Amino acid sequence: GAGGGGGGTASPPVEAAEEVPRCHLHRKLNKACKYCKAHAAYQEARSKENEDRKTAALERLRGSGGGPRSGGGSDDKVPLPNLNYFPSVLRDRIVASNFYGNILVNQELQELKESLAACDSCEPEVRGLNLDTAPSQFISIIYRLLSLKLTEGQLRQLLTAKNRYVRCAGFLIVRLGVHQDRYWELLSDALMDVEEFVPFPGKGTEKISEGLFVEQLLTKEKYCEMSLPRIAVAQRKLLGERLVLYDQFRKRYLANLEVVEERYSDPDGGVLVEACNEEGKWTAGKTTGRATPGRRRVIVPVQMDSQEMQISIGKLISPPSSKGSSDSGDLTRSRGRSYQEMLDRQRALQRDQAVASGKDYCKNSGRRTVHAGGMTFIAGDKPEKRKRDDEDREDTEAKAREARRTSERKREDEAKMAAIM
Repeated sequence: GAGGGGGGTASPPVEAAEEVPRCHLHRKLNKACKYCKAHAAYQEARSKENEDRKTAALERLRGSGGGPRSGGGSDDKVPLPNLNYFPSVLRDRIVASNFYGNILVNQELQELKESLAACDSCEPEVRGLNLDTAPSQFISIIYRLLSLKLTEGQLRQLLTAKNRYVRCAGFLIVRLGVHQDRYWELLSDALMDVEEFVPFPGKGTEKISEGLFVEQLLTKEKYCEMSLPRIAVAQRKLLGERLVLYDQFRKRYLANLEVVEERYSDPDGGVLVEACNEEGKWTAGKTTGRATPGRRRVIVPVQMDSQEMQISIGKLISPPSSKGSSDSGDLTRSRGRSYQEMLDRQRALQRDQAVASGKDYCKNSGRRTVHAGGMTFIAGDKPEKRKRDDEDREDTEAKAREARRTSERKREDEAKMAAIM
């Protein structure tokens, strides 16, 4: 609750602020020396305090959190501890630009939202007519919003805005400024968004869902070429274990959109369902009302374990009345792939990437610079082309490995069936 924010200021004990210096007599700990013992006790207390903070942060991330309340009231300012890590070179270029100095500094929230709505890309940099890169309108507005010190209510307005680019700006404000303990609380709802768009048209990228855009903010270390604040290893691991479910959740969401009118439109509910949580656990329940209207963030009220919860249709199935009649490919009826199966697959992929990641280490670019007749010529493949070729080759190899595994499983199943027959 709101107490979580207040507890952050009250938790460090008074003694922790009084640093005990190292012993001025001994370089190594001397158990008979009172100065050594005092410093050792101080170090131990500080280590325990840091561990307690990490444990508390992980517990906050594991729990569903306090939802909108966990960051404080709607009029409270959003703490932005990560703002110091905003790339300094990019920040200086933004502040020095005419667009920022002449226009953005004079705009308040509503005008900034209107400027965001006029954007057509999420790229942090754009090329001008002289081919030089400059900070984009999108990233410049985000920096202005970060410097405004938004309230909790204003940040929620951005995250749930009707315009896509206003929402995406909100996602980036969370990732760039807010503490990592709040990432899941503020961004998890958006992970289910299936609306597709091209975030970086200047880079020739393909369409992706808005949910995948948010997922990549949580899993990647860079946004285009822009470094993002580091996420602690323990929290990155926990986020990865939760995110492994969301590709299937989004597919189920799309499938349920097709049947939501016929299945979840009764105002009295009464549909027997199963709901999946972030840890992959399924729980039986019954709907108590109709689904919310529209196509974005559709939820259904479900009674489960003596409490009513609002469940996204991406996490909801309506199992068939008779066993054995379910099509495993129908994600509106079937649980689909198990959580453990998807987790194992993700870990195998990470191992493959870890093995492959260092293979280009110390390789030269493959390009040659030649000076002749007072002119300079550059020959050879561009590094970007070689990188794309390598990525295509790795993708082909990964697909081949997956095909071999599928073939092996199929042969095992056929052998078992033959033994039964």
